[in-house]
Amino acid sequence: MDGGLRALVVGAGGAGQRHAEALQELGIPYDGPLSARAVASDPSPMRDRRVQVVHVCSENALHGALVTAALEAGKDVVCEKPLALDVQTSVEMAEFAERSGRLAVVAYNTRFHPMVVELAARVSAGTLGALHGVRGGYLQDWLMLKTDDDWRVDAARGGASRVVADIGTHWADLAERITARNVEAVVAQVGRLHDRATEDHAEMLLRFTGGLGGACVLSQASAGHRNELELSLDGAAASATWRSQRPGELWLGQRDDGRVITRAGGDLISPDAARLAALPSGPNESRRNFLAAVYARIGGSEESAALRLPTFAEGLRHVRFAAAALASAQQGAWVDVA
Repeated sequence: MDGGLRALVVGAGGAGQRHAEALQELGIPYDGPLSARAVASDPSPMRDRRVQVVHVCSENALHGALVTAALEAGKDVVCEKPLALDVQTSVEMAEFAERSGRLAVVAYNTRFHPMVVELAARVSAGTLGALHGVRGGYLQDWLMLKTDDDWRVDAARGGASRVVADIGTHWADLAERITARNVEAVVAQVGRLHDRATEDHAEMLLRFTGGLGGACVLSQASAGHRNELELSLDGAAASATWRSQRPGELWLGQRDDGRVITRAGGDLISPDAARLAALPSGPNESRRNFLAAVYARIGGSEESAALRLPTFAEGLRHVRFAAAALASAQQGAWVDVA
C-alpha cells in the first residue's frame, strides 16, 4: 500500500523497532531505524528526496530538533509521545507544524484498537446514556527496582514528568477521544522511588469538559503489571470497560447484568471497528492500524471521523496536562490544564 511513499525511522530503540515492524507489515519501504543522536547531529538523511515521511522515535529531548528539521526538509512527520520535553518546546513545534502545511501527528496508537473504536462509537450513539464518570489507569513494573534504569529516568532526556508524560498521556488521549471531552483540570499526588528526579507513580482526580469527573492511577512500579491500561466509563444507562490485556474484548454492564463483546462476535456497530477487527491481531496491531491511517491520509484518502489522526495540538495539550499534574502535586490543589 506504499503508493510510492518512503519512510525514514529515526530512533533505534524499542519505539523505532516497533514502527519499523508496522511499516514492514504494511508494505511501506523505509530506511532505518537510524540512531537519533546521529541524525540530530547530521540531519542529511531527512533531506533524502526519496523520503516523504519521517518517524521521530527518539528520546524526548530530541523530539523538537528532529521534528523541526524534518518539517524544514518538507517531510510529513509522525512523532512519538510525549510531543516534547516541555510545554514551550511543544508550543513551538505545534506552531511550526501548522505553518509548514505538512501532516504532523503524534503516535497515540492505542486509540486505533478495533474495540476502542467500537467503544467510542457506542458512547457517541448514546448506548451508555449520559456519562457521569471516567476511571482507570495504566500500570507497569519495569522501573520498579533501584537497579532498573532507562533514559526516561533522566529528567534532562525525558522531561520533568515521567509517568504522567510517558503513559498518562496515552490514558488521557484515550479518555478524551472516547468521551469527546477534554481534561480541563487535575488534582494529583505523585511518588518518587530511589531518590529519582521523576515520578514513579501518580494518583489523580480529573475534571473533563462539562464537569464530567474522572480518576486515574498511573505507575511504573506496580509489581506484576507489565503493561496494563484500563479505561472504564459510567453512564446513566450502562457502563463499559476496555483493558489492554484483553484488547479484543469490550465489557458492557447494565443494572445487575453484564456481557462481553468480542471482535469476532459480529455485533459491532462501528464499520471502522469491524474492518479493523477483521485484520490480523497482535501486540503491534494498533500501531499498524494507526500508521495505515497516516499513510492513507498522506496518499489522499479522506480521513474517517472514527479514525481521526492525533494532532500536534492534542500532543501539546497533553504536555500541558503532565505539567499541570506536577504543579498540582507541588501545590496540593486543583490546577487547570492551560
